[in-house]
Amino acid sequence: MSLYKKGLSFIISMICILCLTLCTLTGCSTGSGNQGSGQNSSGQNSADQNGSGQVSSGQEASNQNQSASGDSSLPADSSNTEADSAIIDQIKSRGFLVAGCKMDVPDLGLYDSETDTWSGLEVELAWKTAARVFDVSPDEAKEKNLVQFVGVTVADREEKLEQGEVDCLFATYTITKERAERFALSASYYTDYIGLMVRTSGENPNSLGSSEIRSTADLDGKYIGVPRNATTRDDFMRYISTMNTLQVHPIFCEYDSYEHLFKALKDGNIDVMSVDVSILNGYVDSKTKILGDRFAGQHYGAAVKKENAALISVINEVIAE
Repeated sequence: MSLYKKGLSFIISMICILCLTLCTLTGCSTGSGNQGSGQNSSGQNSADQNGSGQVSSGQEASNQNQSASGDSSLPADSSNTEADSAIIDQIKSRGFLVAGCKMDVPDLGLYDSETDTWSGLEVELAWKTAARVFDVSPDEAKEKNLVQFVGVTVADREEKLEQGEVDCLFATYTITKERAERFALSASYYTDYIGLMVRTSGENPNSLGSSEIRSTADLDGKYIGVPRNATTRDDFMRYISTMNTLQVHPIFCEYDSYEHLFKALKDGNIDVMSVDVSILNGYVDSKTKILGDRFAGQHYGAAVKKENAALISVINEVIAE
């Protein structure tokens, strides 16, 4: 019996050895299982990464879209077929469009107090927008006074829009990502550049005053006046940061209006007035000079409150004409 058990044990041992040998030759199932598990784990990680990646990709796409909306040349399309058209009904019921425009920018938005008339590209865009809302020609819109113009400044234009004092802004409003997050913006209808204006000696308009400012390179330690709530300061800093050989550190002073800026320049409180060139053109005189420097293209767009995006759809149609 003992011999029988020994023989049986020997046979079982041989069978185990044989199985192990077969495993070695064909690929161990445990190893294969690990590999399979590894693949499953990898596949699971891949799925997790893809799932997370899709969210991340979605977020990236959203960021890209936001970037596009902030891109001055390619703002996000604010038109929305499902946008609330209540603003259009309100304008029609009221009988006129209320447009916020600048009063002191030649060729864009200019108000003549003597004749009580408005002129400029942005003023014409307001007339054309009203004409489309009321389904008449721009000339008929003017004859019927279908636009009420409200003067705005760089300091108060956003507040007037938010408070509902105006339906829309046509007010040299630069398209930026941050602004696109706050308001519905139209496509760009005009491109300008930021410039620099300095005092002259007065006798010779080609000679500069004591500040000796001839270009951006001469602005280290100088006082630059910029509009409050404008993009000028940030645009200027980005501009000089791209110029490796230019080391200037100006001091910025903010003013609520272009009039105050210009007065500060004339009074010597600042060395430079820096705003869009189209605006500078409205203030330059025999005692001031606009320098040749141009930087930071400013792409202007109309703005309305987010919930009034249906009006932007109309404005975009006007711009596309």
